[in-house]
Amino acid sequence: MGLLARLDRFVHAARLDVLTPYGRRRRRNLRWLPLVVIAAIAIGYGLQAGAARGGLSWQTGVAGGLVFYAAFLAANVMPLFGPRMSPSDGRMLDEREALLRARAASLSGTAFTILVVTGCFYFAIASTFDAWVPQGPLEWACLGVGLQAYALVLPMLAASWMQPALDEEEAV
Repeated sequence: MGLLARLDRFVHAARLDVLTPYGRRRRRNLRWLPLVVIAAIAIGYGLQAGAARGGLSWQTGVAGGLVFYAAFLAANVMPLFGPRMSPSDGRMLDEREALLRARAASLSGTAFTILVVTGCFYFAIASTFDAWVPQGPLEWACLGVGLQAYALVLPMLAASWMQPALDEEEAV
Protein backbone atom coordinates (compact mmCIF):
# COMPACT_ATOMS: atom_id res chain seq x y z
CA MET A 1 0.00 0.00 0.00
CA GLY A 2 1.47 3.32 -1.06
CA LEU A 3 1.73 6.51 0.94
CA LEU A 4 -1.21 8.17 -0.80
CA ALA A 5 -3.46 5.17 -0.18
CA ARG A 6 -2.49 5.14 3.51
CA LEU A 7 -3.19 8.85 3.82
CA ASP A 8 -6.53 8.40 2.08
CA ARG A 9 -7.42 5.58 4.47
CA PHE A 10 -6.38 7.72 7.46
CA VAL A 11 -8.55 10.64 6.29
CA HIS A 12 -11.52 8.32 5.88
CA ALA A 13 -10.93 6.61 9.26
CA ALA A 14 -10.60 9.97 11.03
CA ARG A 15 -13.77 11.15 9.26
CA LEU A 16 -11.96 14.16 7.86
CA ASP A 17 -13.35 13.38 4.42
CA VAL A 18 -16.36 15.54 5.27
CA LEU A 19 -14.14 18.51 4.43
CA THR A 20 -13.74 17.27 0.84
CA PRO A 21 -16.29 17.58 -1.97
CA TYR A 22 -16.71 13.78 -1.93
CA GLY A 23 -17.49 13.37 1.74
CA ARG A 24 -21.04 13.42 3.04
CA ARG A 25 -21.50 15.58 6.10
CA ARG A 26 -23.35 14.08 8.99
CA ARG A 27 -25.04 16.82 10.93
CA ARG A 28 -25.04 16.62 14.70
CA ASN A 29 -26.66 18.49 17.54
CA LEU A 30 -23.72 20.27 19.13
CA ARG A 31 -25.38 20.89 22.47
CA TRP A 32 -22.37 21.34 24.77
CA LEU A 33 -19.51 22.15 22.42
CA PRO A 34 -20.68 25.74 21.72
CA LEU A 35 -20.76 26.40 25.47
CA VAL A 36 -17.17 25.16 25.74
CA VAL A 37 -16.16 27.45 22.88
CA ILE A 38 -17.92 30.44 24.48
CA ALA A 39 -16.15 29.79 27.80
CA ALA A 40 -12.78 29.29 26.07
CA ILE A 41 -13.12 32.62 24.26
CA ALA A 42 -13.83 34.45 27.53
CA ILE A 43 -11.05 32.68 29.45
CA GLY A 44 -8.50 33.15 26.66
CA TYR A 45 -9.40 36.83 26.37
CA GLY A 46 -9.06 37.31 30.12
CA LEU A 47 -5.65 35.65 30.22
CA GLN A 48 -4.44 37.72 27.25
CA ALA A 49 -5.68 40.97 28.75
CA GLY A 50 -4.18 40.15 32.14
CA ALA A 51 -0.80 39.46 30.58
CA ALA A 52 -0.94 42.58 28.41
CA ARG A 53 -1.38 44.73 31.52
CA GLY A 54 1.48 43.03 33.34
CA GLY A 55 -0.64 41.27 35.95
CA LEU A 56 0.16 37.81 34.58
CA SER A 57 3.31 36.29 33.10
CA TRP A 58 3.92 36.39 29.36
CA GLN A 59 3.65 32.57 29.25
CA THR A 60 0.13 32.83 30.61
CA GLY A 61 -0.62 35.45 27.95
CA VAL A 62 0.65 33.14 25.21
CA ALA A 63 -1.42 30.27 26.61
CA GLY A 64 -4.45 32.57 26.73
CA GLY A 65 -3.85 33.61 23.14
CA LEU A 66 -3.64 29.98 22.03
CA VAL A 67 -6.88 29.14 23.84
CA PHE A 68 -8.58 32.25 22.43
CA TYR A 69 -7.61 31.65 18.80
CA ALA A 70 -8.24 27.89 18.99
CA ALA A 71 -11.75 28.68 20.19
CA PHE A 72 -12.13 31.22 17.38
CA LEU A 73 -11.07 28.57 14.85
CA ALA A 74 -13.55 26.11 16.40
CA ALA A 75 -16.30 28.73 16.11
CA ASN A 76 -15.57 29.07 12.40
CA VAL A 77 -15.50 25.31 11.75
CA MET A 78 -18.51 24.44 13.91
CA PRO A 79 -21.18 25.28 11.26
CA LEU A 80 -19.77 22.47 9.09
CA PHE A 81 -20.70 19.85 11.67
CA GLY A 82 -23.67 21.37 13.49
CA PRO A 83 -27.33 21.51 12.50
CA ARG A 84 -27.96 22.33 8.85
CA MET A 85 -28.61 26.07 8.78
CA SER A 86 -27.72 26.98 5.20
CA PRO A 87 -28.27 25.42 1.79
CA SER A 88 -25.54 22.87 1.12
CA ASP A 89 -24.91 19.64 -0.74
CA GLY A 90 -26.86 21.08 -3.69
CA ARG A 91 -30.19 21.13 -1.89
CA MET A 92 -32.25 23.86 -0.31
CA LEU A 93 -33.49 23.96 3.26
CA ASP A 94 -36.79 22.21 3.87
CA GLU A 95 -39.57 23.85 5.89
CA ARG A 96 -38.42 22.47 9.23
CA GLU A 97 -34.81 23.51 8.65
CA ALA A 98 -35.86 26.98 7.49
CA LEU A 99 -38.03 27.42 10.59
CA LEU A 100 -35.20 26.18 12.80
CA ARG A 101 -32.79 28.61 11.15
CA ALA A 102 -35.19 31.54 11.62
CA ARG A 103 -35.88 30.73 15.27
CA ALA A 104 -32.19 30.16 16.06
CA ALA A 105 -31.21 33.41 14.34
CA SER A 106 -33.89 35.33 16.22
CA LEU A 107 -32.96 33.88 19.60
CA SER A 108 -29.20 34.25 19.11
CA GLY A 109 -29.59 37.75 17.66
CA THR A 110 -31.57 38.81 20.71
CA ALA A 111 -28.99 37.28 23.07
CA PHE A 112 -26.13 38.91 21.14
CA THR A 113 -27.86 42.30 21.18
CA ILE A 114 -28.41 42.06 24.93
CA LEU A 115 -24.73 41.13 25.38
CA VAL A 116 -23.49 44.09 23.31
CA VAL A 117 -25.87 46.63 24.88
CA THR A 118 -24.94 45.46 28.36
CA GLY A 119 -21.27 45.80 27.40
CA CYS A 120 -21.85 49.33 26.14
CA PHE A 121 -23.52 50.37 29.39
CA TYR A 122 -20.74 48.70 31.38
CA PHE A 123 -18.01 50.52 29.42
CA ALA A 124 -19.86 53.81 29.91
CA ILE A 125 -19.89 53.56 33.71
CA ALA A 126 -16.78 51.42 34.36
CA SER A 127 -14.37 54.34 34.59
CA THR A 128 -16.53 55.89 37.30
CA PHE A 129 -15.91 52.88 39.55
CA ASP A 130 -12.31 52.20 38.45
CA ALA A 131 -13.43 48.90 36.91
CA TRP A 132 -11.74 47.09 34.04
CA VAL A 133 -12.08 48.57 30.54
CA PRO A 134 -10.14 47.39 27.46
CA GLN A 135 -7.04 49.48 26.90
CA GLY A 136 -4.85 49.46 23.86
CA PRO A 137 -5.38 48.10 20.40
CA LEU A 138 -4.70 44.45 21.31
CA GLU A 139 -7.49 44.27 23.87
CA TRP A 140 -9.99 46.08 21.64
CA ALA A 141 -9.12 43.96 18.58
CA CYS A 142 -9.41 40.73 20.56
CA LEU A 143 -12.72 41.93 21.97
CA GLY A 144 -14.00 42.42 18.42
CA VAL A 145 -12.76 39.00 17.32
CA GLY A 146 -14.40 37.45 20.40
CA LEU A 147 -17.71 39.11 19.59
CA GLN A 148 -17.46 37.82 16.02
CA ALA A 149 -16.90 34.29 17.36
CA TYR A 150 -19.92 34.67 19.66
CA ALA A 151 -22.02 35.73 16.67
CA LEU A 152 -20.96 32.53 14.88
CA VAL A 153 -21.47 30.18 17.83
CA LEU A 154 -24.76 31.44 19.29
CA PRO A 155 -26.96 30.33 16.33
CA MET A 156 -25.40 26.84 16.49
CA LEU A 157 -26.08 26.69 20.22
CA ALA A 158 -29.69 27.76 19.81
CA ALA A 159 -30.37 25.44 16.87
CA SER A 160 -28.78 22.47 18.62
CA TRP A 161 -30.95 22.88 21.70
CA MET A 162 -34.15 23.47 19.70
CA GLN A 163 -33.84 20.18 17.85
CA PRO A 164 -34.77 16.86 19.45
CA ALA A 165 -31.97 14.42 20.20
CA LEU A 166 -30.93 12.30 17.22
CA ASP A 167 -32.12 8.71 16.99
CA GLU A 168 -29.47 6.02 17.20
CA GLU A 169 -29.86 5.29 13.47
CA GLU A 170 -29.28 8.96 12.61
CA ALA A 171 -26.31 9.35 14.97
CA VAL A 172 -24.30 6.58 13.31
